[in-house]
Amino acid sequence: MNIGILPTTYPNIYNNNSAIFVQDQAEALVKNGVGVTVIGAIPISFKYIWSLKLFKFGYFMSSKNGVEIKLILYPSIPKLKYFNNFIRDILNKNLLKNHYLNNKIDLIHVHNATAGNAALWFKNNFNIPYCITEHSSAYARNLVSKKKIKNFRNIYENSALNIAVSQVFSKLLENIFNLNFQYIPNVVDTNYFKNNAVKIEKTNFKFINIANVNKNKNQKLLIQSFYKAFNNNVGIKLDIYGSGPELQNLNKEIKRLKLENQVALHGFASREVVLQALQNSDAFVLSSEYETFGVVLIEAMSCGLPVISTKCGGPESIIINDKLGLLVEKNNVNALSNGMNDILNKKYDSQDIREYVIGSFSQIAIANKLKVVYKEIIDAN
Repeated sequence: MNIGILPTTYPNIYNNNSAIFVQDQAEALVKNGVGVTVIGAIPISFKYIWSLKLFKFGYFMSSKNGVEIKLILYPSIPKLKYFNNFIRDILNKNLLKNHYLNNKIDLIHVHNATAGNAALWFKNNFNIPYCITEHSSAYARNLVSKKKIKNFRNIYENSALNIAVSQVFSKLLENIFNLNFQYIPNVVDTNYFKNNAVKIEKTNFKFINIANVNKNKNQKLLIQSFYKAFNNNVGIKLDIYGSGPELQNLNKEIKRLKLENQVALHGFASREVVLQALQNSDAFVLSSEYETFGVVLIEAMSCGLPVISTKCGGPESIIINDKLGLLVEKNNVNALSNGMNDILNKKYDSQDIREYVIGSFSQIAIANKLKVVYKEIIDAN
């Protein structure tokens, strides 16, 4: 079968980590015998243009790990979201049509309904079905306007299958759109994210958090919870990896609580640095207010780490028992502080944690689920 993946964003020359979970899924499908081409118009924020001093736009064609990639990069004009999406729709329609004229497509897999207008147009004009996987946390944060919901409802109603990446998120979308959403989680490359072969002798216990540094990820609460639990224990450390608008405020909070010797902000980290950091840590902690899934959790668990997370949507579909880690109430310093203490004092079997991830979220596990639904859609068309 030949699948066209239509993403809202994708790794590119401006941001190699952008929606990397879509790239991981595409590569997982290829490894399991599915033909995949990523086709999409990707808006680029001026933030990246200025910071990288890069001004390269237009058509970019490449191949990576068996996935054919056809992208058009274009500058996103600030405060003109509707215009930017209008441009995206035009470019996506042209990309899909031009690819279809020279290649076989059995199904379009859209990632986020924001890119769905082109798939609906393509279905109406060329009779090629589409399905959608929704990832956006904007629904739970009440950031989707009624006008957009009306447009997205039409896109979802014409989709052969609607997918959400967690069970809680599925229920939320079903309530908003009065349509069925099937739970299929994101994927992790368990061959990349794995236990450290060389165990390093350590005297410290190290917690790790990897996320964008913003109010939704709530690292301020994490720092306050860490302080409440461990401010008198210099042998307990917390490493925070990620960049974002709250970085300066977090620095101030660390200084205010006099945690400079225990809590470190490392800023943006490449995937290679993330892997090394996970392998040298003892437990992963997520303090978010809302997550549609939580890819970093399964990356950490694939490395054998127990995880603690707030009950913020996606993690409830991942941490399904106390052998894997803990779930605590969100926005609650006492709950997260007590949870971190509990995870410190409990012994976990890292191989059991990793085996659970392999069985539930590995490339072969997710690719097999997608191949089943792809075949059902294609056969029904």
